[in-house]
Amino acid sequence: MTFDPNIASPETDEPEVPISAAGGVVYRRSGAGQLEILLIKKQGGFWTLPKGRIKIGEDERVAVAREVAEETSITGVVELMVRQVFYTIQKAGRRRRKTVTYYLLRAEAGRPRPQAKENIIRVRWFPVGAALRRIRRKRIRNVVRAARALLSGTPPPEQIETPE
Repeated sequence: MTFDPNIASPETDEPEVPISAAGGVVYRRSGAGQLEILLIKKQGGFWTLPKGRIKIGEDERVAVAREVAEETSITGVVELMVRQVFYTIQKAGRRRRKTVTYYLLRAEAGRPRPQAKENIIRVRWFPVGAALRRIRRKRIRNVVRAARALLSGTPPPEQIETPE
C-alpha cells in the first residue's frame, strides 16, 4: 500500500496526515574518550532510540529535547539532524504513515532512568558497536551509523531513508 496524503480517510473525508515524530541519538564520550550512545528498551520491545510525537506547533528540536528527557531523564544540547525515516504503522486498526526525524543530542545532565509512565523498562549507555549489535531494526541501525559518521567527521550516508 502506497501512502497518498490526498486520499481521504474513510471516517472523515479529510486527507490522512502522516504522524510526525522526532528522535534523539543521545551521545557522550566515556572517560577514555570512547563514543557512547544511549538506548532505551520499551515493555515488550527491542533496544532503540528515544523518540516521540511532535506536538502541534512544536519545533522538532524542542520535541527531541522533550522526548529524550521524558523517556530517559537525560538533558542536553540538540545538534545536527542525522536522518529522516519513513514507515507505516498500525494505529487504531488502520495503517498510518509515520515520519521520524532524528537529531544528535549531546548529553549534558541527568542519570539514565527508565520512565514507567512511558513504558520504558531499561535505559543504558553502550559503545557504538555494542549499540549496533543490540538494535534489531535496520532503519535504527542506519540512523546510529549516520550519527557515528557525523561525529567522526566523515560524510554521512544518504539523509533520507525509505521503508525496509
